[in-house]
This record gives sequence, structure tokens and C-alpha cells, in this order.
Amino acid sequence: MNYENKIINGDCIDVMKDFPPDIVDLAFTDPPYNLEKDYGLYVDSNDKENYIHWTEQWLMEIIRVLKPTGSLYLLTLPKWAIHHSVFLDKFLYRRNTIAWDALSTPRGKIMPAHYSLLFYTKSHSYTFNQIETKHNWTHCARAKCTQERNTSSLEKRPFSDIWSNVHRIKHRGKRHAHHPTQLPFSFMERIILSSSNRNDLVLDPFLGVGTTAIVSKLLRRKYLGIEINPEYVQESRKNVEQASTFRSRLELIDQPQPRDLSTFL
Repeated sequence: MNYENKIINGDCIDVMKDFPPDIVDLAFTDPPYNLEKDYGLYVDSNDKENYIHWTEQWLMEIIRVLKPTGSLYLLTLPKWAIHHSVFLDKFLYRRNTIAWDALSTPRGKIMPAHYSLLFYTKSHSYTFNQIETKHNWTHCARAKCTQERNTSSLEKRPFSDIWSNVHRIKHRGKRHAHHPTQLPFSFMERIILSSSNRNDLVLDPFLGVGTTAIVSKLLRRKYLGIEINPEYVQESRKNVEQASTFRSRLELIDQPQPRDLSTFL
């Protein structure tokens, strides 16, 4: 079976079990966070032990299908990142834990202000590219910040492990489809450009409405998406066919160049 440029409807654990090993260059996953979100067929409400066991099942399949030079990015809440890291440390090499500055609604005494993006590789040999950006990623890019600062004067720098100028899509009017946790195009662009090369295969086992596949296609990568909700599958396939209409949402200006990994580790 050809696994390139496919969007598959099904449970990601069952689907990935049919994949041969060592076929994926880059895996990205933004799974449900057990927050009772409405994803259609998936029940986003389990006790802690069942949720962690479920995540470990699909993580094992991702590890199996990654190439020896492959990379994994896992976006999650800090509370779950602790558990995922302990598990992944047994099988992969930890490169970074990136804090994504994405202010959320207050739910307690301390306002939640970031997500954890775990970056792992299968070996010490992996892809990491230097990226040229329009913005300094260490600076705030909310409307109030940019109004008070001349962004044209910012020095371009390699990004750090704190991402402060790409933000969650909080309003439906700014989404390209109806989905409760849609990610910004620029967020996926950073990951795909930095940890893959042209014609590499990018896997997203929780594809949603297709953002990972769209950005992969625009950046001349091959995509492999899995989604359990057939309505999202239909929407993502339509969005990928119309990928060129989303090009203006990308923010990087140059293709990456190889980077000396010793400056990153």
C-alpha cells in the first residue's frame, strides 16, 4: 500500500498497526486532552489511568513507524507532558520541551498560559533545519504588543524553546473549518520546516480538519493523516485539495538550510 498523501478514516491505533515500521520522517500529534471537548465520535472524558494507557498505545505505534532518523512532536497540556515524558524517555531521545505561550481562560488561582510541545527523536541522527523568519519568535506578537513596537526593527534570530508570537485560534471566524482545537498554520509550519525536508513523509494521527496535511503539501512534503470522525475526514480532504488558497497564512520567508546540531542540543 502507498502511504503517501493519504487521509485515512479510522481509529489511529488500529490504523497504525497496519503500517510497516520505519516509514515516517516526522510525526506530529495534538491529541484530545481529556477536557470533555466535543470531537464527535471520540469521548474526551476518561479517568486518569485510562487516558494515560490510551496515549501510550498510540505513542508506541508512532515510535514503531518512525524512521531511525525520524522526529516526534507531541503537543499537550503541562499536566500530561510529565506523564508522556516519563514514557517517551524509555524509547526515544528527548531534544526539547517547548513552551507555547497561548493564554487560556482562567480555571484556577494561577492562569494557564502555555502548552507543552515535546520534541523527541528516534536516534542521534535526525533532521533539524535553520529557519529564517519574518519575526523574532521570542517577542510577543499580540495586537497590543505589535502596536507598541516597531516590528520591522526586530533582529532575526533562531527560535528558542519559548514560542511567544503564534497564538491559539480562539474565534470561529478565524478558523478554516469547524473544529474545537484547530491549530494556526504558522505553528505547524515551524515544526514541519525545522524537522523535515522536501518529499519527507509527515504523519498526524489526529488530523482533525487537515491543518498538518495542508501545510505539508504547501511545503512540498508528503502527508499521512488519520482521523476517526468521518465528517472531519471529508472536510480535511476538501481542504487539502484547496491547499493553495491557504498559502497566505504561512509566515516564513525562506526554505531552511542545514544547521549544526551542536548549537541546539
